Amino acid sequence: MKIVLYGRKGHAHTVAYKNFLNSAEVPFVYKDVSIDEEAREHSKELYEGQVKYPTLFIDDEVYLTPTSDTFNKLMQDLKLRG
Repeated sequence: MKIVLYGRKGHAHTVAYKNFLNSAEVPFVYKDVSIDEEAREHSKELYEGQVKYPTLFIDDEVYLTPTSDTFNKLMQDLKLRG
């Protein structure tokens, strides 16, 4: 399983999702759209020219600005616990 999280330092959902993944000891790649040009440009492609976050990629699935409920359901479906 490959997980990539686009977010921004200090953003509440980004911090919560990172903390959960870290506490569950799930390997993931984090890209801060405020400093990672490639992630920022990719975000613009996904959101019709806007930079939005968080964005969650799990294997081949993309979750655009997932809510806490969506994130929690995904983690439950993957049987991950923080």
